[in-house]
Amino acid sequence: MRPGALGGVDALTWTIAVSPVVLLLVLVLWGRLSTPANAVVTVVVACAVATVAFGAGPAVLAVGLGKGAWVGVWILFVIWPALLMHNLASRIGMRELGESLENVLPRKTENVLLLAWVLPSFLQGVSGFGTPIAVCAPLLLAIGVDATRAVALPLIGYHWAVGFGSMGSSFYMGALTAHLSAEQTHEFAASTSVLLGVNVLVSGLLVAVMYGGWRGVRDGWRVLVTVGPAMALAQLAVVHGEPAIGALCGGTAGLLAIMLLRSVVSRGDRPGALARPVPVGGPGAQRIEQATPALRARATAVPYIALSTVALVVFLPPALRAWVKSHLLLGPDFPSTATHGGRLPQATTTEALSTYNPIALLGHPGTFLLVATAISVLVWRTGGAWRPGTWRDVRWPWLAQAWKSTPSVVLLASVAGVLVDSGMVRAMAIGAAEATGRFYPAVAPFVGALGSFITGSTTSSNALFSALQHDVATLVGDRPADLLAAQTAGANVGNSLAPVVIAIGVVAVGSRTSVSAVLRMTIWPALVLLASVLATTVVLVLVHR
Repeated sequence: MRPGALGGVDALTWTIAVSPVVLLLVLVLWGRLSTPANAVVTVVVACAVATVAFGAGPAVLAVGLGKGAWVGVWILFVIWPALLMHNLASRIGMRELGESLENVLPRKTENVLLLAWVLPSFLQGVSGFGTPIAVCAPLLLAIGVDATRAVALPLIGYHWAVGFGSMGSSFYMGALTAHLSAEQTHEFAASTSVLLGVNVLVSGLLVAVMYGGWRGVRDGWRVLVTVGPAMALAQLAVVHGEPAIGALCGGTAGLLAIMLLRSVVSRGDRPGALARPVPVGGPGAQRIEQATPALRARATAVPYIALSTVALVVFLPPALRAWVKSHLLLGPDFPSTATHGGRLPQATTTEALSTYNPIALLGHPGTFLLVATAISVLVWRTGGAWRPGTWRDVRWPWLAQAWKSTPSVVLLASVAGVLVDSGMVRAMAIGAAEATGRFYPAVAPFVGALGSFITGSTTSSNALFSALQHDVATLVGDRPADLLAAQTAGANVGNSLAPVVIAIGVVAVGSRTSVSAVLRMTIWPALVLLASVLATTVVLVLVHR
């Protein structure tokens, strides 16, 4: 590739563009400031750099901050209901549910793999942004995993399901943004399923090592060798026909494999109380204080079962899925903006947007969480599992946790808005492409990871960089499908490092850990996952050259 072919981003411009991201990473790893303070510092620096070096005027900054703030609201509509559901479930009997899940399979590591690798991947197939972390981190905490690991483990374990998760939203964002033909879309799905299929296996191994070292691998080998291939092969087979249900079918195959494994291995000694079911409701229904642990465990599982059921009912029928995504949309309008001057040879322009990044009130994960919570309350009340005074006991802790998470999420998302609209994100990617040329496939996963680390979303990363990846592939003579697959798989890994996503898990476990602590724990496994994506991408590119 000739120098300047993609816009003439020199080394100094690239360094300046990436500086706010580096600053945020350093501040988070340093851990001396709170997450809101880190975000405030980064917002100020990003705005200053955008103004001085990239020609962003007040309108560009205001619109960028506004877009980011709205993305924060979108995310909070997941966090607030998830926290409400968790607080209610904790009051009903989260400890007992944890004890029952601890005994699904005979070994502790096997049950950790279920909750950190298999279940969150299934949930990602039907729900969206951060929901699997909000659901599974408290369950891991309940079975005795420390708070930092309870958040870090599912972040690594479920990452592979994000690409085809949320009913394929990230995948289709990439295909549509890159303007792929039907044949290219099929190639994109196939290549992505290969990269993510490899990382299904790698992520399970990493979860076992993160939990118990190499002894964790020894204790969890039965789950690793049976469930991992089942999830990878199911997703690989399904995406050739319908990418939207790839992660869902992969996660479902994993749960079915767990059930099969449970039926053929020794269950070991179980607490006797868990084996004695107690009727719920009707004559003789017991209050929760008098019920056995089995009753409390089953009652606490109700919201998670309801969440999966509601999401499946809404999203599996294509017509209903399309309808809920296109009706009752709530989102702000933003005017077009353009930078002037600055270090880039061309101004960065953004189009006017109507109903930006809308909340589909009937199809948003937050709505599903609220519906699942309402169904659960009804079941608990009619089944005798509702404790008097539950609302009173839950209301204030829930509001305190929810309010504490709000500034961090909005501010971190605002950083992304400024970086995108000022042209800094594009400068980062273009500079990397120009510097590497034919070796760019080794960089493509890192571009995707950068986008999702900044925005906290694989969908957003694909929206930012899919067109760029397609153009670079054309210029260097590689298949666009392979680089787009690397973009998506890399973005999945970056999603697991994004402070805004980590914050969801931190809040879900009652802030017993910090974003910094979780990030430090997830960095090394994320680098392993990126190395896996890079190696598989290079193989795919070489095969198709």
